[in-house]
Formats: sequence, C-alpha cells, structure tokens
Amino acid sequence: MVNINQMNETQQVLNMINNLLSNIGSDRQNLSLEINNFLECSKETNKNQEVVDSILLQLQKINEQMENMTWLNKHYKILHDFAQVCSKTLDEHTLLKKAYEMVSQVMATDAFYIALYTEGDTHIHFALMVDHGKFYPKEIVEFGDNYTSMVINSREIIHQKKAPQSAIFSESATFGENATSACLFVPVIIDGHVKGVISAQSYSDFAYRTEHEELLQIIGTQVINSIETARLYEQIYKMSQTDELTGLKNHRAFHEDLSKLISESNQEIILVMIDSDNLKKVNDNYGHDIGDLYLQVIANGIKMISNSNIEGYRYAGDEFMILITADLPHGIEALYEGLKEYYVQNPIYVSNHQINVSFSTGVATYPYHGSSVDSLKKSADNALYVAKKQGKNKLVISQKVEKNEDKQNDNMFFI
Repeated sequence: MVNINQMNETQQVLNMINNLLSNIGSDRQNLSLEINNFLECSKETNKNQEVVDSILLQLQKINEQMENMTWLNKHYKILHDFAQVCSKTLDEHTLLKKAYEMVSQVMATDAFYIALYTEGDTHIHFALMVDHGKFYPKEIVEFGDNYTSMVINSREIIHQKKAPQSAIFSESATFGENATSACLFVPVIIDGHVKGVISAQSYSDFAYRTEHEELLQIIGTQVINSIETARLYEQIYKMSQTDELTGLKNHRAFHEDLSKLISESNQEIILVMIDSDNLKKVNDNYGHDIGDLYLQVIANGIKMISNSNIEGYRYAGDEFMILITADLPHGIEALYEGLKEYYVQNPIYVSNHQINVSFSTGVATYPYHGSSVDSLKKSADNALYVAKKQGKNKLVISQKVEKNEDKQNDNMFFI
C-alpha cells in the first residue's frame, strides 16, 4: 500500500518537473535557479534522490541545447545572407570583410581576425585583422607563442573568458593597440583538415557563450570554403590562359588583354608580332623535342624584355605576340636588337651542332594601324609578311596612316 504522504511527495515532484519542462528553452539563469531550489527542497522530502538528480541534469542539458537552437534560429537570416554572399563572389577581400560584418552583428568584435593555414606549413597567413574598427595589413606569422598556433595544433576551441593574470605570449603574437579580455579562438576544420582560425575578441570579461563558438565555426567554415573555391577558380582560369610549353600567356589571353586595353585606354598600344624563321627545319633535322626547346628559347627572350608594361604571348605554333603599353625610351628598334642579342647569347646545342634562333618581326600601333583587335592584328601580320619577304630575320614597322583609312588595311605601306 502507498501511503498518503508518499503520494503527495510524488505529486509534488511531478508538479515541479512539469513546471521546469514548461520553461525549457527560456533564460538559462532562471531555469538553473529553479533547479537549484528544487534540489534543495527534494533533499528532505524525496527518497528517490538519484533519479530526481538524473532527471534534473537531463533537463538542464536539454534546456541548454534548446537555448542554443533558439539563439541560432534567431540569427538564421544572417547566416543565410552570408551564404548568399559566398555564392555570388569570388573576391577574397569581399568575403573576408563580409564575414567580419556578419559576426559584428551578433557578438562583440572589438578585435577580430581570420587566419588561413595549410597543413604542414610552418607559417600562418592572417588574411584579415581588425582592431576597434581599424583594418590592419595582411601578415604572415611563424608558428610559435600564440593562441592561433595552439588552436591549430590542438584542433580545439580556446575560450578565454577574461584577461589572463600574466602575459604568456610574446609581443609579436599580438596586433592592435589595446589588450582584449574575453577571446574566442575557433579552428576551422574542413574534411578533417585544419584550414584556419577565426577569432572574436572583446574588451569586456565574459562576453561570449557556447552559441558564439558555434556561430563562428559556421561563418569560418563558409568563408574559408569560399576562399578555397575562389583560389581554385583563379588557378583554373590562369591555367586556361597560360601556354603549357612556354609559360607565356596564350591565344585566349592575348585577345582578352588587347580587347580590354582598347576598350579602357586612350593611349597608344604597340603590337609586336614575332614568327620564327627556322622551326620547320629544326623539327625535320633534330626532332620535335628540339623544336620545343627552340620555342622555349624564343619565349625566354620575350620574358627577358617583359615588365609591367610589356607582356608576351605564345599566339599559335611558332607565332608570338608582344603588347607594349608605355613609351619605349630607345624605341622599338632597341627592343628588337635586345631580343636578337639574347638569342645570339643563348643558342641551342645538339651534339656538335649549334642552332641559332632566327625570327621575323612585324609591328603595328593602336590606333594608327587599327582600332580593333582584328584590324590591328592584320596590320602587324602584313608587316610581318613584308619582313619574311625581305629575307627573314628582319623588323618591319607599319607606316602611320589616317584613322579613316583603318578599314583599308590591304593598302598599308611599310618601311
């Protein structure tokens, strides 16, 4: 038989648990206070204390999880907006800055940084660093006495809730003007590899909760994933514009670059078209491997004269292009002579045979010899034809004509 007192105690316990369940997901401090009061009351009245304690512990865990979910759901729109940004841009600076703006909306960011890391590397790349709204230049830091290195090595979050009693790190491990108190250092782990660290920091103690750690992980993963995608795209794009044999830009890059220069610039653009004189003979006599080497020597000469205003391209086969966007101090003739001298100094040797590079050159200038890619290219090609006809290994420069004669390239004169 169950006596009245036991029934009353059981009902009391059930009523208290029911009350606690109704408050699940509400403020954590209030619920914890209720649980503590319940524990104090139940110590004297409840004979099944172990069961009660277990129930209360589970309730507390459920409450924390529910509260975390409620907090994250509140900020779902921010995460959604950031995902939209990541899907629409391949610009690293935009991605990094937007990540900072998003995090700033939901937590204290008196200081903030995103560091990128490649496993096995001895350096950490700090791609974004902000202190009190001031953006600092990118920096590369060696592994050492800093929280970022600790997080990468341990693969675990470091949550510093208030300022440490003593400084354990060197000054080189810090940036900004003022010391922060509460700090979150969150590793970004993608496919089992540590890809970087994202950190939010505050001047105030106890500024962050578990929910902030989770949000940083989500945003950190999104931004670093997007940066890796952008870099992969850039690498693929660069490969699509690079000639594999010579390392020069290719036919596609030439047309894109010249089109862009013509559309965006009012300045003169010099187009130099180069064609080797002896490639077929080299291939026939020595094989295509030596023919490839011949092309590489031509490309190396073009690289030698290249700078920020001079860009070289392997256009097709043994035909090369050079675009010049600045005045040449000593004229195109001096550039041509410099190329010739390079090839004289760098012959190809096959057994006891010496192979010298010989090339013919045609030159045309925008806008005098063409106002479009095709017309300018045709003028340079006509000049190149004359150079070949004159006995090869020559330079021919298109004569200056009036702009309204641009479409009559067949009537060009050359000197």
